[in-house]
Amino acid sequence: FSMEQYDQVLHYLKLLDVFPKTVDDAKEPSVSGGGVSIVVFLVLAILFVSETSMFLQVQTKHELHVDTTRGGMLLINFDIQFSALPCSVLSLDAMDVSGEHELDVVRDVYKRQIGRDGVPYGDVISQKVKADYDQDSIQRIREQIGEGCNIYGTLSAQKVAGNFHFSLHAQDFHVLSQVFPDRQSVNMSHVINHLSFGKDYPGLKHPLDGEVKTLETGTGTFEYYIKIVPTIYHYLKAGAVHTNQYAVTDHFRKQQEGFPALYFIYDISPIMVTAREERTSFSHYATQLCAIVGGTYVVAGLVHRLSRH
Repeated sequence: FSMEQYDQVLHYLKLLDVFPKTVDDAKEPSVSGGGVSIVVFLVLAILFVSETSMFLQVQTKHELHVDTTRGGMLLINFDIQFSALPCSVLSLDAMDVSGEHELDVVRDVYKRQIGRDGVPYGDVISQKVKADYDQDSIQRIREQIGEGCNIYGTLSAQKVAGNFHFSLHAQDFHVLSQVFPDRQSVNMSHVINHLSFGKDYPGLKHPLDGEVKTLETGTGTFEYYIKIVPTIYHYLKAGAVHTNQYAVTDHFRKQQEGFPALYFIYDISPIMVTAREERTSFSHYATQLCAIVGGTYVVAGLVHRLSRH
């Protein structure tokens, strides 16, 4: 290029300049401009810290879709405390719509007797204990009336609709009829310390945890109707967890005949929830910072010009 052509190129470049410069002599600092500048710096600092905090946080996004999985097992984790029924009469029973029915489940189920003072005592029970029909055995159970029982563990069931319930099937009807001649004395008051259907993940809520039901007089059966929602939680770096969430309603039914019980009646939702941990990309973070700086500068300039007029 000759010098003439070079100067011509520079001339055209100047015509494309969208950032025209003002000579220093034409600039006039002002008190209002200084005040606006301080506000701008403060706003930029706050927005920068906020945007950076969001960039560093792990966000969880949820999606809904039809559950196409088949079969599988349902792990039911429970920890329930009965305030007025001894462990010697309590049992865990389970059944489902496929016809499976099991009475007095003891595998991975543990009981701990609770004294009248509310303090656990004795050994942990993890096996069936049937009382003999002799009066000594029946009398020992009678002496425990008024004490409580903490029953906890894990129940494995088919992934179909069904129920599990806590009843008095740990003893034969002959024994129960002598221990509880008046069935109105069977008090099903209870505290649900924990109930879940599968493994935990961050943010998972268990609606029945801490639920307290107390009967002052009379007796009856408590029923919890549970809708289980299959869930897959994808960690950012640690793989995925297949578990379940649930929603629940409850109902109390006064006992007319037979012995009362505590029922958990569940059904499986056809909709699955997929939760996925995600982190904002750096390109999105950089774009947001540029937008914050540019937007704040433009708005501040507009406010400053309006304040001067």
